Amino acid sequence: MRATTIALGPPPPAATPQFNGGASRGASREIDHDRASRDLNGGVGRQQTVYRAGDGPPLVWLHSLYGPEADAPLIDALAEHYSVYAPLAPGFADLDDLNELRDIHDLALHYDDILDALSLSGVAVAGHSFGAMLAAELAAHVPSRVARLVLLSPLGLWNDAYPVADLFAIPAAEAPQLLYADPSRAPSSGGSKPDVEQVIALTRGMTTVARFLWPIPDRGLARRLRRVRAPTLVVHGELDRFVPVQYADDFVALLPHATRQIIPGVGHMLLVEAFDQVMDAILTDLASFKWGVAAASPSRIV
Repeated sequence: MRATTIALGPPPPAATPQFNGGASRGASREIDHDRASRDLNGGVGRQQTVYRAGDGPPLVWLHSLYGPEADAPLIDALAEHYSVYAPLAPGFADLDDLNELRDIHDLALHYDDILDALSLSGVAVAGHSFGAMLAAELAAHVPSRVARLVLLSPLGLWNDAYPVADLFAIPAAEAPQLLYADPSRAPSSGGSKPDVEQVIALTRGMTTVARFLWPIPDRGLARRLRRVRAPTLVVHGELDRFVPVQYADDFVALLPHATRQIIPGVGHMLLVEAFDQVMDAILTDLASFKWGVAAASPSRIV
C-alpha cells in the first residue's frame, strides 16, 4: 500500500507548527496505490493523504495508532461492501503537517475539510482507538457531516477510577502486553533487525498520537458528545488494558443515541484478536443505515 498526496488549502491563521497528506483510488477488495490530487478547501497550502478502496455506498474509516497499513485487512474487507475512504492522520507521514494544527479542534475541522473536498456529507464514519476518538470529535464538531458512527475501542475520555494507560511510559517491547489480551497475537517482523522505515513511520505516528492524547486523553470530548446526532455503536474488548472496558459505558452514557457491544476475551487490538466479530458488528450496524449520499463525484477525483 503506497501513500499518496492531496492539496488541502491555506492553513488557518495564527496556527502553530506541525501536519500533511494525499488521495488514492482503488478497485474493490484492495487499497489502490495510484496517486491522486484533490483540491481540499482552496487548493494551496495543506496536503492530505486519502486511501480509496472498493465500490458501493461511501464509508469513511479513521485508522488507529499504527496507521492505515495496520488496518489494511479491515479496509479490504469493508471494501467488499462499501467505497472506503481512509484518510492518513496528519503527522503520520510528515511531522511538519502538525504545524497547522494547534489542538483537537483544528484536527476535527481538518477532517471536515477532507470530507468536504470528497463531497461526503451525512455519511457513515467508523474508526478504531485514536481514529475512533477522531470520528467522535468530527461528529461532535460538525454533526451534519456524520449520519452513522461506529467507535471501536475509542480513546478520548478519562476517569481517575480507571485511567487510560500511558502507552509512552513503557518500553516498546512491552506494548503488546498492554494492547493485546494475548500478546502472542501481536505482529512481529520475524527478523533479528528491525525495519528502519517502519520504525521511523511508527515514531511519527506515535508522536502525532501523543500530541493530541497526553498527558491524559481528555480534551473536552465528554462535554461535546451531546452534540453528536448520529446513532452510534461502541465496540470494546472485555480485556482492554490500555483503554479499560468501562469507557464503553461512559461513551454510551454521554452520547444521545448509542449502544455498545463488548467482545469477550480480547484486548485493545480488536482488529487482530477479534476480526470476524468486529466485521460482523460493523456490517450488522450499518445494515440499518439509510445510504442517502453518493460517493465523491468523479469530477472531483483526479
